[in-house]
This record gives sequence, C-alpha cells and structure tokens, in this order.
Amino acid sequence: MSLTSPRSFYTLNLHNRTLQLTREGLGFIVILFGVGLGAINTGNNLLYLILAMCCSFIVVSGVLSEMSLKKLSLQAEVPKYLYAQAPGSIKIKLSNHKNWAPSYSIRIKVAPSLQPWSLEPTPYFFYIASGESQEKRVLLTAPKRGRLKIDACKLATRFPFGFFYKTKTIPLQLETIVFPQIHTVKLPQQTGTGLEGEGIIQPRGEELYAIREFQPGDALSSVHWKSSAKTGKLRVKEFHSQNQRSYTISLTLTDPATQQLIQEDILEERVSTAASMIYHLIQNGHEVSLKTEQKQSPFGSSQTHLIGLMRLLAVIGSEDDPSLKPHFSGS
Repeated sequence: MSLTSPRSFYTLNLHNRTLQLTREGLGFIVILFGVGLGAINTGNNLLYLILAMCCSFIVVSGVLSEMSLKKLSLQAEVPKYLYAQAPGSIKIKLSNHKNWAPSYSIRIKVAPSLQPWSLEPTPYFFYIASGESQEKRVLLTAPKRGRLKIDACKLATRFPFGFFYKTKTIPLQLETIVFPQIHTVKLPQQTGTGLEGEGIIQPRGEELYAIREFQPGDALSSVHWKSSAKTGKLRVKEFHSQNQRSYTISLTLTDPATQQLIQEDILEERVSTAASMIYHLIQNGHEVSLKTEQKQSPFGSSQTHLIGLMRLLAVIGSEDDPSLKPHFSGS
C-alpha cells in the first residue's frame, strides 16, 4: 500500500503497538525541554505551569490515540481471483465496537507478509461513531501470481495532535488466488506453430460436425466424395464452426538436460506468455488446451474453462503445485 507516513525520528515497539515520533512531535519535545530548562534556571512559576501543560499534552495524546484504536475490527471482501499487476476491487468494512467513544483519523496499512500487496487509494476513515461501521471500496493489486493470503493488517492514527504515529496490528483472514499477468501477445495465424518447450501453439483444425446435401455456394473442397459416391448426390462436410479453431499450448517447466526446474525469471515469462495466449484465444472464441509435462487439459472455449486453466497456471511451478512436490522436497 502506498501510504505516505510521516518522517519518524524514534520508534517504540510494544506487543502489537508501534509508536513513532513525528517531526512535529520532535519539535514539541525540543520546546518542552527549553521551557523546562528556563523554569529551572529562573524559578518562574509561570514557566512551570507551561511545562506541566506541555507534559499533559503528551499524556493526553497517548490516551486519546489509544482510545481511537481500541475495539476496532476490520472485515474485507475480496474477489475469487485476481490477475497479477491488475487491480481488483475489494470492500473494506471498519467497525467501532466501543459503547460511547468514537474513533478518529484511522488509516489502514499493510502488515508484513511473504507476498507483498497494495491498496489504492489508502483507506482512510475520518470519523467512526461508537457502535457503527463504515465501508469503503479500494483497489487491491498483487505483483505476482500464486495464492495470496492476508492474515493481518495495521490500523494507524496521528490523532489528536500529530506528535506520534501509533499503529496497531489486528487479524484479518483473507485468501484469494492471483492469476498470471496478462499482456499483449501476437496471436498465431491459422497455420502458425511454435518451438517445442517454449510454450508452443498447435492448431488442432476444425472438427467435422455433419455431412449434408450440397448447396449453391459451397466450396468444392468441402465435398465428401466417399459419401457422394454412395448416395449419387453431392454431399459436403460441415464443420462445427467455420471461424473457431482449436489450439494446444505446450508449457515446459524443466530443463531437459538436468530435469530440474528452469530459472525463476524464465519460468515466470513462460507462464505469463502461455496465460496471455490462452486468455486472448478464448476471448476470440477459439478452443484451447494446455499441455504440460504431466498432463493435457481438454479443449474448451468457455469462461469456466479459462478460469480453470488460469487456476492451474497460478500455482504451476511453485511450492503450491502438487505435481512438483518432489522438486521442492529434494531441494
């Protein structure tokens, strides 16, 4: 999440709280020390009163910020899947469970995790009354494919004076799957082929759907001569779709020489290219099958088929891929 945090000069960690001293807070403490030294040197009672008031500001700041963060819960609804580098809309709901005290100036920050993610714009709640909730929609972006698990996030506030930036870690159980990044690719021509191991594309050709009587305008190349000879009438081959074609996309994950997984950057490039070709071919109405070293999927052109292939590509070659467990357990 891109959150512009104030410049901190001192950070204190305690349990699930983090307290950062801001630039404004540092300036206030410098003034506080100046007033204290002046009160000691001069013995002026007015300076002692000012010193006591400044100290009370720091205490009040800590108490009010803690009250603002207390008894808050966060819920979020994420889509069933996302594409890497492509934002997806999520709904965030922040609830205040205090009986009488409201909460002010709450920001939501990213808690550290194995897979980084970001929220844009930064979720910010200015005022949440006691016993009420507020909802906001923001965009969640994951940079890499795979399973995305979010188990915690941070609530942050500078309320009331901005002297300190206090954060509190709260649990948040969210899980979704991130599909490979989709980019623009050059789709194959009807006679296009590729190289083995690089994610080849093999057209399967149009499937024979039926044989019917010859009609004016039919091409002679589509005549089924064997059937025509038996019936004594011209009969032609009718295909399932004159525009739809079927393609097999092959994806190789291991080095043929060593039988080990290829380098991560090459793997990610191949997976992203294969996913992009599958996506664009199905969007154009073609049937697609994915062939790996272990198996080959059936042909299909539906959105359900597309999602199924994307789910496979989201974890293929990673620790979540069940077909490659021996590679990771032996590494």
